[in-house]
Amino acid sequence: MLGGCDGWHVELYLAASRITRPEIGLRELCMRTQVLIAYCTRSGSTGEVAQAIGQTVSEAGLAVQVKAIADVESIMAGTEVVLGTALYIGHFPKEFHQFLTRFEKELAEVRPWVFVLGPTEKERKQFASAEEQARRELGKHPLLRPADMRVLGGKFDPAHLKLAFPMSLILKLPANPMKKIPASDIRDWDWIHRWAGAIAEEIAARMSVSPMVR
Repeated sequence: MLGGCDGWHVELYLAASRITRPEIGLRELCMRTQVLIAYCTRSGSTGEVAQAIGQTVSEAGLAVQVKAIADVESIMAGTEVVLGTALYIGHFPKEFHQFLTRFEKELAEVRPWVFVLGPTEKERKQFASAEEQARRELGKHPLLRPADMRVLGGKFDPAHLKLAFPMSLILKLPANPMKKIPASDIRDWDWIHRWAGAIAEEIAARMSVSPMVR
């Protein structure tokens, strides 16, 4: 990441680049900073949030990759990371824990932002409980030190609900209790885009350049 895109590394890079490309500026340098947004999703709602965050960060002038955790093969040094998952009956999916363990060393060298989809009703008690559960789950990975962790309102759609075994057996029961729960979607897209914008600004601040430089 060229020494964090600050100090003499920036000046040296720009000076050398202008020899052959006089038009190059800090925005072009920003585009060399990669932001990885890795998410774990089962019904698609967490992936949709990840895509929205990626769009906002990209519009701020940063190079972004949005990937499902199963598609992440490596995390290069200097990469900024945003992680997303959801709570299922108070726990993160097994595959998300496996991802954190697999990339334990790489993630220990950065301070990733983490978002967790949780409650599907706008009740303060549910959000407080979900945050406690999320922090307990993250605590299983002591080397992980998030820059920020936010619990977001989630989406519940019984028609497209996917659960891991053995909870998936519940969906096949004639008296499936989840069929009685109404569908809901309390994801706050305005807040999500504002949070993503704040992430982009923090990354840009580390680079000593505004994210909206044109």
